[in-house]
Amino acid sequence: MISAFFKAIDDLSDPRLRAYLWQTVLLSLATAVGLWMGLTWLLFNTELIGELPWVGGIIETAIDYLGVVAAFVLMLILLPAFMGLFASFYIEAICRAVEERHYPDIAPPREQTIVEGVKIGVKFGILLIALNILLLLFIFIPPVYFIAGWAINGFLLGREYLEMVGFRRMDQNELVAFRKSKSGTIYLAGLAIAVVATIPVVNLLLPFFGTSMMLHVFERIRPHNDNINITISVS
Repeated sequence: MISAFFKAIDDLSDPRLRAYLWQTVLLSLATAVGLWMGLTWLLFNTELIGELPWVGGIIETAIDYLGVVAAFVLMLILLPAFMGLFASFYIEAICRAVEERHYPDIAPPREQTIVEGVKIGVKFGILLIALNILLLLFIFIPPVYFIAGWAINGFLLGREYLEMVGFRRMDQNELVAFRKSKSGTIYLAGLAIAVVATIPVVNLLLPFFGTSMMLHVFERIRPHNDNINITISVS
């Protein structure tokens, strides 16, 4: 587990991963800023209070500006989730870069349909957004916020990252059986990823770090029958 953690950190220096990271950052920032601008426009063009005597205009203006600030905070909170959503479409490229660097002799991954890949990516992105919104309920109780976040995310992120890297090598039934047999190891890997997810700024690297780390864990504990080459000699 410790080895996988540090290998994942080192993988972030790979030029290919850095290129995917910058593309993901730009797409995520564009989405977040677009959301903020859209909410700002909506607030300033929607009458929430109406014309109350004396104070109506003041309250309306205050709500508009406070809403803009709240929308900006929401944008910052959801930025890691947007990173996860866009990075999920680079999962195959990230996995191939890590495999070429550390596991050049393993067999090629199984072919995945476009629908399967998109389904996993969208599911992962929605999960990250939902988790970030859910955990906001505990943000003003820091101990509960961090402990609940680590516990829940450790399970869910471990499961989702395993799916993203595991479906490349196993079908659904095989992966479910594998996940159950290695649940403790997968949870610990997910917990490490969840801890990284709570570190501001660093959490923007989560999709890349998490994918790389889970791939290293997966390659260490999975059966490697696909690597066995059988030679038959005919005399």
